[in-house]
Amino acid sequence: MPENIEPRRVPPKSRKKKAVLSALLSGGWLLFSAAVMLLLRQVVQPGGILSVLLLALAVLDTALLLPLAFCLRQRLREIQGGEEDEACQY
Repeated sequence: MPENIEPRRVPPKSRKKKAVLSALLSGGWLLFSAAVMLLLRQVVQPGGILSVLLLALAVLDTALLLPLAFCLRQRLREIQGGEEDEACQY
């Protein structure tokens, strides 16, 4: 039987760092994919619906940064409030 069966506690500072890093990587990926679509639109110069589709997808990728920021803010509040630590007690 193991001596310590309680889950390991990750320090809040480490959790904050991981949450911010995850949001930055996700945001960077969204910006990169939007830039690639805009670049394709300029280089290939498709006509009609494909041009509009590439532009719409690039705008959508950029717009997804707002919910990402909202989720990061909510996650940081959860970490600061200790909600995870309280949930581990049950």
